[in-house]
Amino acid sequence: MESLEAYWSEGFPLVEGWVDTRLLECLRMIDSIQRDAGITGQIGEIGVYHGKLLIALAHLADAGEKVTAIDVFDDQARNLDGAGIGSLDRLQDNIRRFGPTERDYAFIKADSIALTPADKTKLHESRGPFRLFSVDGCHTAEHTCTDLLTAQDCLGSGGVIILDDYMQPHWPGVTEAVNLFYARYVPRVKPFLYCSHKLFFVGYGWHGEFERACSGRLGPRHNVKATEMFGSRVVSIYP
Repeated sequence: MESLEAYWSEGFPLVEGWVDTRLLECLRMIDSIQRDAGITGQIGEIGVYHGKLLIALAHLADAGEKVTAIDVFDDQARNLDGAGIGSLDRLQDNIRRFGPTERDYAFIKADSIALTPADKTKLHESRGPFRLFSVDGCHTAEHTCTDLLTAQDCLGSGGVIILDDYMQPHWPGVTEAVNLFYARYVPRVKPFLYCSHKLFFVGYGWHGEFERACSGRLGPRHNVKATEMFGSRVVSIYP
């Protein structure tokens, strides 16, 4: 945890990207809940840009654990919504400068919507199962819904999906995608926390424990409210 704190104060401001500084408290809290419950697994992110969040998640991993980045990187013809012109070289340089050592990093250059069932099986078997999986790829409804399904299929027991830009007015496709996710499919995850335009999901069997833990750890605050999304209790922090 100390390495995450050091990165957040020293490296985080220098890495290009769009991550709310207030997210740190939520990352620490979820990591603590998982460790207290004995939940283990790997780290993954779809849509990494230059690694601002991925590096933070990597600091939550233990030595030898896997950190996987999935992105179109320099293949900008596949960057359909123009959300950041990414560079694999810049990402790897940021990891060298600010990322933790002794992690098993992998960089998968792909349009996530084009991943086949075989690709997803390989991802789960070779790089997962995942304890923390961030979804921040192409912001269209179709892409985001597909990425949620990929993350869900690769998640380990007690693993958490972190969806970026939910209810963010500049990217309405993300909010539409969650509606489609629950209307068209049979999700195995429920939302339990919302903060900094990120919606956090965990498997059905773990939802109550995570929601109660977040509520208890955050305590009574003027900007914290227990609400409901898609039939599930969610702790909402806003703004």
